[in-house]
Amino acid sequence: MKNNRKHKGFTLLELMIAVAIVGIVATIALWDSSDTLERNRAENYLLDLQRIISFARAKAVSTDTQVTVCKGWESRIKSDQVSICHPLSKNNAQEQVIFMFSNDKERFPRNVIQWYEPYYGDEVYRMLPPPSNKDVITYNGGEQIIFDTSGSILTQVGTFVYCPNPNNNDNNKALLINKSGSAFYLGDTNLKCN
Repeated sequence: MKNNRKHKGFTLLELMIAVAIVGIVATIALWDSSDTLERNRAENYLLDLQRIISFARAKAVSTDTQVTVCKGWESRIKSDQVSICHPLSKNNAQEQVIFMFSNDKERFPRNVIQWYEPYYGDEVYRMLPPPSNKDVITYNGGEQIIFDTSGSILTQVGTFVYCPNPNNNDNNKALLINKSGSAFYLGDTNLKCN
């Protein structure tokens, strides 16, 4: 007599497929994406900065005025208060934004610390928020970037370095400013922020 009962259970092949699927899902869930996030954060910030610098250069040429790019306190700038340009070369407090404004070249001769003075007609065109909490950005070209009416810079050439993790320099990115005022995204760099 034949036994008509069917056995319920898994075949070895079905079990191997289920284990493989669980392994793939676990790998995706536990994947450490911090390196990718750091690289993206550094690249996005420097590309935004590149756009601000390119716009500052174009604004200087099109309006026939000097345009300055520097750091300042966001609250003072937004409330149209006088604000001194803080050095781009130092990683100041996290509340400082990089901003650009036009100024009267008669009041500010070359190589003088710049002030944003709204009551003299200075106008802020763009602001870039500070980097993420523990990230560091440095500039080795001096205090600020000043564009003359031809689009060239009156200040030193330099390189911005963005360090998304100051303790590990694997994901550092760089942006070069040349004498003609052009900004070039260099990508990965061995330069450090300290």
